[in-house]
Amino acid sequence: MLQARRTRHRRLSLAVVFFTVLAGFGLTSIAQAGATTTSGNFSAISPSAKIVDTRSALGVGSALGAASTAAFQVLGQGGIPSSGVSAVSLDITAANATSSGSYLELWPDGTTRPNPASVINFSSSADASNSAIVAVGSDGKIDAYNSSGTVDLVVSVNGYFTSDGGTASPGGYVPVTQSRLVDTRDGTGATQAKIAPGGTLNVQIDGKDGITDEGSVYANITVPSPGSAGTLYAYATGGSAGQPVVDYKSVTTSQGAVIPVGANGQITLKNGSSTQSVDVVLDVYGYFTQATSGDGVFTATQDRLLDTRTTTAIPADSSVSVTVAGNDGIPTSFGAAVLNLTTTGQQNSGYLRVWPTGQPMPSTTSVDNFQANTSTTDLVIAQPGDQGAVSIYNASGGTIQLIVDLQGWFSIDGNDDDGTLTTLPPVDPAETDLTDAPTDPAAVTSEPAAPTDTPNGNAPAGRFCDSGGVYRPTHLGGRYIRAIGAPQSNYNGTSSKESTTFSAEASGTVGISFSGSLKVTLSELVSRQEATFGVNLSASLTAKLGNSVTSAIPAHKTLNAKYGVWRRRVTGTSYYVYSNCESSKPSTIVSYTPYTVGWYTWIS
Repeated sequence: MLQARRTRHRRLSLAVVFFTVLAGFGLTSIAQAGATTTSGNFSAISPSAKIVDTRSALGVGSALGAASTAAFQVLGQGGIPSSGVSAVSLDITAANATSSGSYLELWPDGTTRPNPASVINFSSSADASNSAIVAVGSDGKIDAYNSSGTVDLVVSVNGYFTSDGGTASPGGYVPVTQSRLVDTRDGTGATQAKIAPGGTLNVQIDGKDGITDEGSVYANITVPSPGSAGTLYAYATGGSAGQPVVDYKSVTTSQGAVIPVGANGQITLKNGSSTQSVDVVLDVYGYFTQATSGDGVFTATQDRLLDTRTTTAIPADSSVSVTVAGNDGIPTSFGAAVLNLTTTGQQNSGYLRVWPTGQPMPSTTSVDNFQANTSTTDLVIAQPGDQGAVSIYNASGGTIQLIVDLQGWFSIDGNDDDGTLTTLPPVDPAETDLTDAPTDPAAVTSEPAAPTDTPNGNAPAGRFCDSGGVYRPTHLGGRYIRAIGAPQSNYNGTSSKESTTFSAEASGTVGISFSGSLKVTLSELVSRQEATFGVNLSASLTAKLGNSVTSAIPAHKTLNAKYGVWRRRVTGTSYYVYSNCESSKPSTIVSYTPYTVGWYTWIS
């Protein structure tokens, strides 16, 4: 095997940059790897089902004491199959807590408790809830640990992941450009009115933000300033409400949630309070598709990626970039990371924003709304950016401490890049000569003749249309890399996991390649694709010399790497409309459009 440029490095698991007007701060690596479980696609349980409630001895016989652990059965419970399940999506509530500050950890039974790690922080001031995606032990159980005081544990399940990650089947995750679908405070996506006590609000999901053929949607739900504590339900329209997804406090509360979508493409939000009306904000981040291809499968793993309490707090109105790729076998290019965010030590109230590093910060969406001098948690399924990193912004007037715990990751759709590859990624078609002009702007002899009349304000003798090319994208497919320079490899001949760094050895610009007869300019093609699917694309991107990536190599394995431009495969149709309103024969267009520059790594 190739052993060129074999190196030994300390594990690079975290790259952090604070973006402020005056200064920058560095953080060092504190990650600690946990168990990894290869998983498959997602199946929703609708309505969600309660499988643990220590208040009634369901699943676990009594409340959890200080520094105590309890195991509860998952397989065969609440609609979960008794076998073939690797991980589950849960809604967790900590109730009747006696400690002024405690936390819960969840992990697969039969494995070592990941420490440090947490899925929910809570206190005696109010019940608290959060979501989590957790691998299941070989005995079908999950362990729960309470750090201090006593607390009642309530667990509901809303879906599960199969244990076969290699089978093409419905239920893969598709990230989208995050957007705010609903804000009842200002009338965004709904009537400008609070949801009445016991009332409901239907929200259109299908067709929004490029979402199509969805089974479930992942969104962050915020209940702003409700006044008193309560619950909120989110479920498939036309179905049963099941269990609450948010136990909100008297102050602004937010929580990530996986929500099944009804046959009409809608979800329903229900106010569980019988006494107060509430506003609701819904930000969408991605969805689980019902299609059998074009999506990413899930791998569960637990790891702490960041804890600023050991380094430097995040200043007000500042951002930190956390590199996810390179940890726990995660390749540089992946679809999304499941992250649990904990804020503590806040000087002021505020919230977080999470987005792909290297892209503009979103102006509306938010996660993990927090108050001063409290600890809060929120789950987010975050799409990565440059070098497999996500950026997190402190939207408050004071410093905060931030903890980021990894719960798993989704592969990128269109490629089997799950960190255990033995084959090369798909190869793009050969480039064509591209210019920013239509490839077939003129009519051919077989097309109908143009009319002789021209509109003049009076009734014309015949029809007249503004002539021109038309392009309509219809399907957003997989992601493919066009390499710049030769692939690189490094063999680990030791008996332990090692790290290595690859550096780009060439520069180059990659544009759009396509097949078919395109009747519009390339700029029109890009703008139509962006508008239809809600993604950021470019007519061309440049990969630069010297760009580097650090990744782990298992013992006696070879790590391979390609550097270049990632492109999205898009299928569509194009035709020409003539002045007599007749159209040319449509041509199927298959294009590969650039969207980011980065690395692709695989093990052999």
